[in-house]
Amino acid sequence: MEHERERLVQDDPEVLEGDDELPRQPSFPRDAFTPEPGPSPGERKAFRLLPLVWIVVLVLAAIILYAVFR
Repeated sequence: MEHERERLVQDDPEVLEGDDELPRQPSFPRDAFTPEPGPSPGERKAFRLLPLVWIVVLVLAAIILYAVFR
């Protein structure tokens, strides 16, 4: 079985130098794990309606259970 050789992926890696000994790479302009600064207007409206939706779901579940076990 032939051994695979290592290949050079990036000849000049971007590494930031600092006070610590660990090399750091710069973060992407939009990190996937960076939280949003706050909810958007649509999200605010959805979260205001959420308790009412749960009440409707519970009432419908009670009606279905009542019909099943009647």
